[in-house]
Amino acid sequence: MGTVYAAVGERGERVAVKVVHAGQAADEQFRARFRREVHALRRVSGPCLVPLVEADPEAETPWLATAYVPGPTLAQHAAAHGPLAGIQLHLFAAGTAGALAAVHAAGVVHRDLKPTNVIVTPDGPRVLDFGIAHVADGTAVTRTGILTGTPGWLSPEYYRDGTAGPPGDVFAWGALLAFAATGRHPFGAGNAEAVAFRVLNGEPDLVGVPIELAGVVKSCLAKDPAHRLSSAAMAERTAELLGEQATQVLGEFHDRPTEVPNLIAEQWHPPTAEDPAWPMPATRRPSRRAWLAVAVAATFAASATGTWFALAPDHAQARGSHSAHPTDPRSTPAAAPAASSSPIRRTIDPAPSQTPTATTSSMQATQTQVVTLSPWSLDGTPASGITITDRADGSCFGTAEATMRTDAWRCTAGDRILDPCFSPDSNPEDTSALCMDGAPDRMVELSVPQGFPGNNNHMPDGPDIEPIILVLANGARCSFTGGGTTTLAGQRQNYGCDNGGYLYGYPNKTAALWTVSYSAPHSGTSVSTPITTVYQ
Repeated sequence: MGTVYAAVGERGERVAVKVVHAGQAADEQFRARFRREVHALRRVSGPCLVPLVEADPEAETPWLATAYVPGPTLAQHAAAHGPLAGIQLHLFAAGTAGALAAVHAAGVVHRDLKPTNVIVTPDGPRVLDFGIAHVADGTAVTRTGILTGTPGWLSPEYYRDGTAGPPGDVFAWGALLAFAATGRHPFGAGNAEAVAFRVLNGEPDLVGVPIELAGVVKSCLAKDPAHRLSSAAMAERTAELLGEQATQVLGEFHDRPTEVPNLIAEQWHPPTAEDPAWPMPATRRPSRRAWLAVAVAATFAASATGTWFALAPDHAQARGSHSAHPTDPRSTPAAAPAASSSPIRRTIDPAPSQTPTATTSSMQATQTQVVTLSPWSLDGTPASGITITDRADGSCFGTAEATMRTDAWRCTAGDRILDPCFSPDSNPEDTSALCMDGAPDRMVELSVPQGFPGNNNHMPDGPDIEPIILVLANGARCSFTGGGTTTLAGQRQNYGCDNGGYLYGYPNKTAALWTVSYSAPHSGTSVSTPITTVYQ
C-alpha cells in the first residue's frame, strides 16, 4: 500500500506514518474509500487498539499516522517464544475481543485480522490496521473477482461470495485465538486452495486450546455466520473467563479492579526486546501539518495488507496506548500552581509552552531544587496556576509509571493513556483527577465516575519518589518515559530530553546537588550530569 516512516510528533511522541504509493494516490476510487475510512477510523478507540493520530486523504500523496507500538507481532512472538498460555492467553483473548467489539461498534470492519496484524507490546496486545485492508483494495472483489485478504484468515462466506462484515472478523478472531493458544492455524497450512477447502468444509483443529476457551473459539468458527457469537458477546464472555482465571491465579482480591484494562496493566508480562536508536530530527520546520517531523533515518516499505513496523519501547508517550491529541487551554492560569519545594520554594513559569529553566548554572548550583507538585487545592479544586488543557471522561486502573507517589495513577480517556494523574486525596468517593499534560502547570481534568481502584502499589515507606521532570545544568528538560528496555552501561533508559538526549537510571541523591547519567544525542555514551531542578 505504501511506505511507513518512523516519525516524531511535535510533543516528542513516536508515531508511524504511512505514505501511500503514487499509483494508489492517482486512483480516484481508492481516494474515495481512503477518505471515508479515515472518517470512520477517527471514531475508533479502545485500550487494545492502535489509534489514528492524524491523516490527510486530500494531499497529493495521501498519508495517515498512527501511534507507535513497540514489540513483535503475534506471529513473531509465537516463533520465538511459543504459544501463549494461562492468564497471558486469557488477557490476549479478552483484550483483542474487546478491541474488535469497539471497532464494530464504530461501524468499521477489519477484514484482515491475523497474527501479523497483532502486536505483543509491553502494555498488552494491540490490533493493527483496522479498515486499512478494506481501504486499500476493497473494490477488488467487485472489479476483478480477486479475493482480498490472507488465505486461511478469510471466512467461509467470503470465499463463497465475497461477503465481508463483522461476522467475518469474528471468524478470523476465532482462528487468531486458536493460533495464539497452539502456535498453528486451526485449518492447517499448505497452498491457498487447500486451506480454503478446509475452511469451507473441514472442522478446525482445536487440540491444545484450553477447554474453557475452546467453546468460544468453536462458536466463532461456525460455517454459518448466523451461528457465530457477536463481537460484543465474544468480548463479554472472554472478560468473564479472564476474571475467573485471574481469581484462580491471584486468589481473591476484592479490593482490586477486575476490568480487562486493569488486569492487562497488572498482569501482562511479555518478553521485552532491545530498543534500537531512534534519532530526533535535527530541525523542525513549520508546515501545514506542523505537528509532525519525520525522522528519515527509519523507513521501509510496507506490505499490501498494511503491516506497520514495530521497534522496541522507548517513549511512553509513543506507546500504542497513547496518542497525541492537540488541546486548547480552557482556563486562564493564575500566578503559579501550588507546590512545596525543598530546599527552597520555587514557583513555576505559567507559560505552558516554555520549559522550566534552572535558576543557576552548573558552575553556580550547589544543591538541587526539589519541587513536589500539588495540583489540587485543599478545597478540592485545581490549584492556583494550573492551566486546564482539556476535560475528558475516563477511568484509572493502576499505579502511575511516571512517579511513585501514592496519589498518582495511570488512567485512560478514550484512546489516550494519561500518566501521572493525581487524585485529590485518599477519599474513595473522589471522582476527579488532574493528569499532567507535558508540563507541571498543564493538566487534563479527568472525570472518573467509577472512582479510583483503591489500591496503589507504591505504599508509604516504599520506594523513594522519583522525579517526573528533571532540568539539567546543561539546560535540557527531561521527562519520565517509562516502559523502556534500552540500556546503557547497565542502566535502563528512563527519561527522554527535549534536546534529543536520554537519561539512564535514576538520579543520584547522595549529595546536595543531584546527578544523573545523561547521554547526549547520537553519542552512544553517558556522563554524570548535575541536576538543577526536579519536579516530583
